[in-house]
Amino acid sequence: MTEVIRAAAELQSFCESQGWKYCFIGGLALLRWGEPRETIDADLTLLTGFGGEERFIQPLLERFEARIPDAATFALDNRVLLLRARSGVGLDVALGGSQCRRVALVLTGATSLAGSRP
Repeated sequence: MTEVIRAAAELQSFCESQGWKYCFIGGLALLRWGEPRETIDADLTLLTGFGGEERFIQPLLERFEARIPDAATFALDNRVLLLRARSGVGLDVALGGSQCRRVALVLTGATSLAGSRP
């Protein structure tokens, strides 16, 4: 789990440096909001809106390794960008476009993973 938290902190730091709105989902969110469970990747919803998602996808692909060929096209078709942190941990970035996602981001608040120690 330690590597997953480090990978999530790496992704969080990048999103914050870009000024993007996001929230962690999946196993990492459960650490704060529910019953903790083991997870092998970090899942994040990035608030992109509909249209112009490339302005999020391209910087992410420049910073992180893609896990599949033609990851940008896959992300545009399926609204999820499959990346890998330096450590090899999977990073699943969901491209959140709806107003519902915006409300969820506001309600969950920000939790910093930078400097987290398990």
